[in-house]
Amino acid sequence: DLLLPDRVLVAPGGHNLGLRRIGNDIVAQVHEPAPDQRYTPSVDYLFRSASELADMSVLGVVLTGMGNDGARGISLIKKRGGFAIAESEETSVVYGMPKEAIATGHVDVVAPLDKICREILRACGV
Repeated sequence: DLLLPDRVLVAPGGHNLGLRRIGNDIVAQVHEPAPDQRYTPSVDYLFRSASELADMSVLGVVLTGMGNDGARGISLIKKRGGFAIAESEETSVVYGMPKEAIATGHVDVVAPLDKICREILRACGV
């Protein structure tokens, strides 16, 4: 599927969503998980693929969830010049994923859920 403005894509259960460039377009592709993959769909898988898009500014957001999925991906996004946001403990139903992302030291902003949209706009210069 082609990434387009005003369009939301959701990874199907049991599969990963990855991004790649085809010409001037960014395309989302569904992939089977590796046999040893712990989380599916995987935020780390998506963030890693996003971080590999040359000449793109990438912003990653880690929201409530269990485990450490997203922490490695956030680190890759930051190491390649991107921006990272994590949901604060006060609004997380399960603080595992945001907590692990924050623990990497690569999160730029920690915000409650109702403020994350504002932080995304601010990071994008809007």
